[in-house]
Amino acid sequence: MWDFIRKIFSEREGEVTVVVLDDQDPDGSSSFKLSAQDIIKITLFVVIVSVLFTTIIFFATPIGSLYQRQQDESLRNEAIAITERMLSIQDSLEARDRQLNDIKEILQTVPDTTFEVSSMNRPQRISSGRIINNDPFIHAYEMLSQNEIIFSGSMDKAPDFPASYPIRGTLSQTFEPEKGHYGIDIAARVNTNFTALADGVVIYADWTINFGHVVYLQHSEGIVTVYKHASKILKKQGDYVLKGDILGTVANTGVLSSGSHLHLEIWKNGIPQNPEMYLIN
Repeated sequence: MWDFIRKIFSEREGEVTVVVLDDQDPDGSSSFKLSAQDIIKITLFVVIVSVLFTTIIFFATPIGSLYQRQQDESLRNEAIAITERMLSIQDSLEARDRQLNDIKEILQTVPDTTFEVSSMNRPQRISSGRIINNDPFIHAYEMLSQNEIIFSGSMDKAPDFPASYPIRGTLSQTFEPEKGHYGIDIAARVNTNFTALADGVVIYADWTINFGHVVYLQHSEGIVTVYKHASKILKKQGDYVLKGDILGTVANTGVLSSGSHLHLEIWKNGIPQNPEMYLIN
């Protein structure tokens, strides 16, 4: 076929003899003499007629409308898919906004180590030597008498104390309960290990928004130690730990943290203690 086409274009000025052979009757073969230009014109004519015929069929028969419907269906499905993705993204954004609002509300309205007292039961005056506050948020230790606060720090029945510091670092903030800081901060390098002050049981170990990973240990004589701003914790709730056991590592975790450190609190019978009274170098 290609040899025939090359032959035609190579002899555009001459004539070409086309021989038609009949397989059933070789003697009945015939030949035609055509110029190369005539063959080219016939070929172009056939091509143009074929294109026109195909176009007429496409637009004058249901084939064209069927193809158009397929195109419209494809576009419609694509539009539906895009709409569904947009709705999904919108739902995700709304869920994120709700979560951010919840976090903001927590940070603004839920202070640490406090509880809310309803207005009906809120004390309005000083009674029996107890410290009374009319603020809707009352610290737990403010509900106790001065004598209870003073003698709560006694370590006569706490055999595991005084104890060594739970982490090697620098004291960056002291015990200031009047400012809402119920423990001490010990600045340390990221991923520095911290240990248990005494034998006890893990009563809480989880992640919090404000303080990162947090661990609570229950010790004897009503003492609870609290360790905050951990990058990871190695114990889980219910574990029994010994004095000096590694509880986890510290880092700059939690939205209330401004640097890598361990926040340590000591509570006795529900009263915050100054951890420095229970620690030795």
